[in-house]
Amino acid sequence: MATIDPFVFSLIAVAIIYSAIGAFLWKNKKNVKIEWMAFIPVILYRSKRTIEHVRKLGRTYEKFWQIYGTIAIPVAFIAMAFIVYFLIQQVLATITKVLNGETLQSAVQFILPGASASSSGIVQFVPIWYFLGSLAIILVVHELMHGVVAEAFKLKLKSVGFGLLAIIPLAFVEPDEKQFNKAPLRAREAILASGAFTNFVVAIIVLGLTTFLVAPAIAGTFDFTGAKIVSITPGEPAELAGLEAGDIITAANGIELKSTKHFVNILSANKPGDSITLATNNGDKTAIFGENPKQEGLAYLGIQFQSESAVKPTIADRYGQLPWALQYMAQFFYWLFVLNIGIGLFNLLPIGPLDGGKMANSLIDYVIKNKTNAQKVFMLISYLSLALLLFNLFGPAILGGFQ
Repeated sequence: MATIDPFVFSLIAVAIIYSAIGAFLWKNKKNVKIEWMAFIPVILYRSKRTIEHVRKLGRTYEKFWQIYGTIAIPVAFIAMAFIVYFLIQQVLATITKVLNGETLQSAVQFILPGASASSSGIVQFVPIWYFLGSLAIILVVHELMHGVVAEAFKLKLKSVGFGLLAIIPLAFVEPDEKQFNKAPLRAREAILASGAFTNFVVAIIVLGLTTFLVAPAIAGTFDFTGAKIVSITPGEPAELAGLEAGDIITAANGIELKSTKHFVNILSANKPGDSITLATNNGDKTAIFGENPKQEGLAYLGIQFQSESAVKPTIADRYGQLPWALQYMAQFFYWLFVLNIGIGLFNLLPIGPLDGGKMANSLIDYVIKNKTNAQKVFMLISYLSLALLLFNLFGPAILGGFQ
């Protein structure tokens, strides 16, 4: 049976998902509004459904939610400073690499659903079901908490909804604008900060569940059987040695592998020109290390690999293949953690309609009493942040083409 190329599958998956979103927005176009952030379109779908449920949750234990939102404020501003600092550092690193003639890589990428986890230029593909499941959780908890904290501060909600910042999915809860603008600074900042803060809370919960429940369960259920080669770089030592994608490496220079980390440690102990004999399910293969193209002096084989494991015989006899659900849960938790952190930080960028932009705007308005001057300062910060983001997305690809 013919198999479809993973990259082609990824493109098809993206096309289907965004076609479905486009069809929904077209069908409900009366509730859709297009706004512009510089030259980037922001498509927003608004709905008044579910508001009562959010209101009821927010008015229950409202003091708790007020404290929760207040704690979120300093965390959000620290995260905002971190992500801006990170983008600046990456810009400087890119410029330095250009001057030194080094290989460039994008530190910021679009996240899109795909057949498998892979990176292609400015796009990071996430396995489609992990992508959809994670995104649903992320957007729901993010926007739900905006609404809950708003109701806790007794600000009426006008609508909830979702949208697209260009191709980046987003969701929103919209309080009454007049009430929001008249509310104390603490209330406004708490409402805006609570979304990303909740993403970070979810990420911490997921990390805890993985560390103390899922990981120990996997360790007690599976035996490590080797390092499976996922892909091989053409023309590099691994290919020249006859290694192929799908090979499972069980030993290196006669040393039986205990984990992928163990394998990494063995590889790292070598230098360019050294030889290594790898025992695989397709026989022994001997490779001569080359030099890492990204870092001079480091040994390089040109392979990507992942852990290969099997259910322990005693567990398999009792539960069959059911324990593999733990592996899928671990992978889902990994992407849920990564995407919660990434989307949370992205939302805190001080850019126009993002949560971070609104937080920065509210604070600047409070500090600078002259409205005109305050708006000028905010627009400067917003456009500079947008420029940093765009440079980190497209700069390495563009500059790399001129090298």
